[in-house]
Amino acid sequence: RKVGPDGKPIPDTMKDDITGDKLFQRPDDTAEALKKRLDGYKNQTVPILDHYAPRGIVKNIDGGAPIAAVWAEVKAKLANGTK
Repeated sequence: RKVGPDGKPIPDTMKDDITGDKLFQRPDDTAEALKKRLDGYKNQTVPILDHYAPRGIVKNIDGGAPIAAVWAEVKAKLANGTK
C-alpha cells in the first residue's frame, strides 16, 4: 500500500489516466527538494553554460520531443558541431 508524504494512504482515485496504474509520490519529491535542485541548477549549472555558450560549445536540444527525435538531434549536433 502506497502512502503520501503525510503518511496517509493514497486514494484509489489517484491513478494514471492512461495506464490506470496507481500513482505515488517519491520521498524526494517535495517542495524543499525541488528548491534545492533549482538552486543547484542556478548556482552551479547556469554559470558553466554562460561560460561555454559564447565559445559555441553548448548545444541546445529540445528534450521535450519524442525520444527518437531527441537522440537524432543529439547525434547530429555532436557530429557537425552546430548550435
